[in-house]
Amino acid sequence: MSHGKTSDVTGAMGERRGAVRHLPGSGGKTRRRLLLATLAAVSLSIGCASTHPREVAGATQTNNALSKNQSSGEKTMNEQIQTLLKTYQRSLNEGNVDLVRSVYADDAVFIGQPFPTATGKERIVALYADFLSKLDFKVEFEVLEVELGENLGFVRTQSVGTIVPKGETPKGTERNREVFVVKKIDGAWKIYRYIFNPEV
Repeated sequence: MSHGKTSDVTGAMGERRGAVRHLPGSGGKTRRRLLLATLAAVSLSIGCASTHPREVAGATQTNNALSKNQSSGEKTMNEQIQTLLKTYQRSLNEGNVDLVRSVYADDAVFIGQPFPTATGKERIVALYADFLSKLDFKVEFEVLEVELGENLGFVRTQSVGTIVPKGETPKGTERNREVFVVKKIDGAWKIYRYIFNPEV
């Protein structure tokens, strides 16, 4: 009885298997679906592979541009500092009080031997007006070190030249060492603190 049922089931399964195997065209459709799926996967992988290098190249170009902008910004700041010091140098050599006024911040402090400490632009300008009326300068500043932040920094220099009473002939050169603390005010670098003494 059980064998008969097993045989019937096996036969039925065989018929079903035969029916599935021999459905007209099902194997061709399945193969076509597999082929299309495979082609789609390959196309997707190729698309990803071709997109990534462009993305990487774009990122590299952006980073390079940022680096160039940063370098350009640093160069611009250094040029502004050079211009500031050249203007200060001219103010001494030309005895030009207006140039002195242009390079100092309103709340600047001047500390230099053998002069008294002067605080504030007006007192500093008055001090320069006094000694520029009595002394002839012919000096040149050399920048030794520059450190700049966003709005504050310092410049270390040394100067070489002559400083003599007006009408006298220089007999030799002298050297001084200086530290300028600079501050950016309304987009322009100004002398915020100035300290100097003779080179020994």
